[in-house]
Amino acid sequence: MMCNVGDIIVVDSYKDRGNTLNKHSFVVLYQDTGTIQGLDYDMICNVMSSFKNEKQHDIKMRYPGNFPVVFDDFDPITGNKLRGYIKVEQLYYFKKDNLKYMVIGHMKPDIFNLLIEFIGDLNVPIEHITDNL
Repeated sequence: MMCNVGDIIVVDSYKDRGNTLNKHSFVVLYQDTGTIQGLDYDMICNVMSSFKNEKQHDIKMRYPGNFPVVFDDFDPITGNKLRGYIKVEQLYYFKKDNLKYMVIGHMKPDIFNLLIEFIGDLNVPIEHITDNL
């Protein structure tokens, strides 16, 4: 299945700094060919997470690189209806040919634009995660 910028995808399995992780949601930020650190990619994403409770919400939202989202920010979406956040300071680079994923929704355009603005205004180092290339 094809995905587009602004889509929410669930990745079956991915690598993150030497660890292999299963079933996680990402928002697609960029979809074009490029090269980073001599490696080719064709998609850049941010990982998404849900809040388990109010205490975790308060802790996670102290980090300047976390962008809060709610179920109403997506159109339509399947899966959980929990509030969550996007880890904006972590860019994941993928080759779609090597990736098993499913599109589960799409961010509403006004929320996606706020996300892009948030990324542009972010004043913390960006981590470029290339383990999946």
